[in-house]
Amino acid sequence: MGEAPMPLARELPAASTFPHEALGNIGTGVVTLMHRVIQAPVALVGQTILAAMNQASQPYANVCIDGRVSPLSEYFLTLGESGERKSAADGWALASVRQQQKLLMAQYDQDRDVFDKALEVYETTSKRILADKKLSPEAKQAKLQELTKPQAPVMPLLIVSEPSSEAIQRQLIIGEPSIGLVNDEGGQFLGGFAMSAEKRLGTLTTLSRLWDRGEFDRVRVGDGSGSYYGRRLCLHLMVQPVVAAGLLADSLAREQGFLARCLVSYPSSTAGTRIYVETDLSTAPAYQAYNTRLTELLAGRWPKANDHELDPPNLFLSPEAKRTWIAIYNDLEAGLAPHGPFVNVRALASKAPEHIARLAGTFAVFEGDDEVHEDQVDRALRLMLHYLDEAQRLWGAGQIKPELRLAQELLQWWRTRVGTGRIITLTDIYRNGPSAIRSAAVARSVVRILMDHGWLITVEHPKAKEAFELMEAR
Repeated sequence: MGEAPMPLARELPAASTFPHEALGNIGTGVVTLMHRVIQAPVALVGQTILAAMNQASQPYANVCIDGRVSPLSEYFLTLGESGERKSAADGWALASVRQQQKLLMAQYDQDRDVFDKALEVYETTSKRILADKKLSPEAKQAKLQELTKPQAPVMPLLIVSEPSSEAIQRQLIIGEPSIGLVNDEGGQFLGGFAMSAEKRLGTLTTLSRLWDRGEFDRVRVGDGSGSYYGRRLCLHLMVQPVVAAGLLADSLAREQGFLARCLVSYPSSTAGTRIYVETDLSTAPAYQAYNTRLTELLAGRWPKANDHELDPPNLFLSPEAKRTWIAIYNDLEAGLAPHGPFVNVRALASKAPEHIARLAGTFAVFEGDDEVHEDQVDRALRLMLHYLDEAQRLWGAGQIKPELRLAQELLQWWRTRVGTGRIITLTDIYRNGPSAIRSAAVARSVVRILMDHGWLITVEHPKAKEAFELMEAR
């Protein structure tokens, strides 16, 4: 019997524990309930709930410390293999958001019909006035000024899943000024057009500016060029680890600062331990309390300068909360010293005080407070320490060589799509395998790595010179 295949990369240390009790009474209650019933990892459920809380809260306030004003918006990345019940957690966490969007879209369709008819009348009347030869130019102008041009209703999308950066900008220009970019199969976004080689920098820049100040610039020939303010974007992508590894290792995402704006968690799997639980989540008091508060915020009156621009008030820290936040700030800064605990995740740790302020502000809005309390800062710190721990163990994993990442991706595809006992040719690999492997040369190089590590063996094939079979780990 031959030796077992060698791992392509070192195993990760154990996952940091997600402090779901930091989410407050409502958040903790619903995470505990959903974890017990759905049995997805606590961190996965916690991320979906925290992201939903953040999206619902972000239109209502900015957090302000000594004149430094930040939106509440946060970006979350959650890693999990297929079968971790990402879709189930996402579905329950965002049920009320999608229900609110459905109601708003139904009203929008009615309003759009009314607008289209009113616009037709306006345009017909305008043309008739302009064509009236009995009227002088001055009289035509006077009559045109008496007309009121109808205003188009606002497109009320609350969630988008797979847009380009241009589509995000367009939606924030013509639609509601606060949205969530949420996808329980985040690889669709990370591997899609928005993150292609030619669009990656523009997408990352747009996302970073929206996180920083809730604004962006858009330049288009004859189509909505200008600077836009008072916008909010909450992002939550749930992605498979092999896809996330590419993002974590992306030098552009690091150097441009996008990764430092993301709160990442990769919980240990619960697969194999999940016994069916006979509970209807929709009738459970903890879930109903969560849905009620989320719906109140989604349906509430957002502070707006106009239909498409938010004008949130500033949310300040109580004196006790501010003293605590300053102490945290100074401790985190000390940890950035050459031999400090955060030197390997310096970019994220540098933004950690701002993340803490945003999370604490989210708790304050969600819990109906008019200032940020010390307890909310403490809870935000506990979450931030989890994200710093996760960054410490994941960032190094994201630094593996590109060819090893491709080998991991091919191995994952082979295991899930092909399995053992089936012969695959080199042509099959670059025609039908992972999208990153699309030439014989690349496929041959990646196959060689898997062979060197003992995952593949060469086999005879009646029609191909190069054919292989997977050797499963023992």
